[in-house]
Amino acid sequence: MQNKKIYILSLFLFAFTVVKSQSNPQLTEEYSFVNYDSNVVYFYNDSSNFNTLFSKLDTLIFNGKGKVNLMQIGGSHIQADIWSNQLRTNFQQLSPNLNGGRGFIFPYRLAKTNGPYYAKIDYTGEWNGYRNSVSKHHSTWGVSGVTATTLDSSSTLKITFRGDDTPYYDFNSIKVFHDLDSTSFCLELISDTCASIEINHEIGYTEFKFNTHQDSLEFNIYRTDSNQTHFNLYGLSLDNDDAGIVYNSIGVNGASTSSYLKCELFTQHLQAIQPDLVIFCIGINDAYDPDFCTYCYEENYDTLVSWIKSVNPNCEFLFVTNNDSYYKRRYPNKRVYEAKETMIKLAKKHNAGLWDMFEVMGGLGSIKTWEQNKFAKRDKIHLTSDGYKLMGDLMFSAIMKEYDKHLKAIQNTKD
Repeated sequence: MQNKKIYILSLFLFAFTVVKSQSNPQLTEEYSFVNYDSNVVYFYNDSSNFNTLFSKLDTLIFNGKGKVNLMQIGGSHIQADIWSNQLRTNFQQLSPNLNGGRGFIFPYRLAKTNGPYYAKIDYTGEWNGYRNSVSKHHSTWGVSGVTATTLDSSSTLKITFRGDDTPYYDFNSIKVFHDLDSTSFCLELISDTCASIEINHEIGYTEFKFNTHQDSLEFNIYRTDSNQTHFNLYGLSLDNDDAGIVYNSIGVNGASTSSYLKCELFTQHLQAIQPDLVIFCIGINDAYDPDFCTYCYEENYDTLVSWIKSVNPNCEFLFVTNNDSYYKRRYPNKRVYEAKETMIKLAKKHNAGLWDMFEVMGGLGSIKTWEQNKFAKRDKIHLTSDGYKLMGDLMFSAIMKEYDKHLKAIQNTKD
């Protein structure tokens, strides 16, 4: 029976990768500017692969057990959660019943910046936002790289999901990441269905658990005594007990690798996510700097990898090269080559994969073609919504090609 399941899923994956590859004439004709030959995951060591991740995926798909936690981290390419949401949707639709919940989310509107459209944020009170990418911002940051702070004695926050295409993200627990010392305000959930409240001082969150599944949340934040001076919100995690895939997206507009090194609570909060795969998309802002330092870039990534491995030693990594871009909208940014070479070194060093987005786009100057086809914006750095969705489909296809190889290898050993 197991062999039959592997065979059927392998056929499905083969069909999927064909649809997303150059062997589909219609797709190739429509997107002739995409370099489909480069749409693969490169491994530079004989021992490099995603077998640990794929084994967990096997258990989930074939036996309906466990969670697979994925995390994509970057700058403005990720904050709006279009590219990452396309990947989330594809992964959760890989097989029936793989929606493992929404996972980590930040209510960006509190921080006066943009966020995912599908997450509707309503709030009361005065809030200030602090991003790890803004030099004049000074705050404590967690894994999200964004902190929202209120000094008001009473405020509220409400999150609901909207949009016809938005999956049903129900949950039976909420983790609210915030300070837990005597200076922090108190939390009160606005719900009659809360079964219990647990405080995790080690990781730094208050968890509300429910008897029934919920599809929205609302809570009060208030002062109870004079020692309480403020409330720092670092993010939330919307969780359930269902087996499935949880795709966490971490993005901060303007963030570089050094930005995330400012996040002193990064590894502390990461313990609640426990990623099986981290997709690194940090680099476009590093390489935009005329004084780009490849040595510093490599060292920063080494530190981030070590932080993540300290939380989950078995975590696997996918490095993503920078998209093609222009400097000041006028000059092709050739520093992309330096960043790419550094990422190849990092992939070799950390037994990781590399997805060459730069070459998939078509190489140097290709952003102009993407712009002409309405897949990139006029700033020649960012993509349009359709562009990010296409990028999500392309990356998913590349990862699925590797998973297909994994399934065929298992099948061959059992035949």
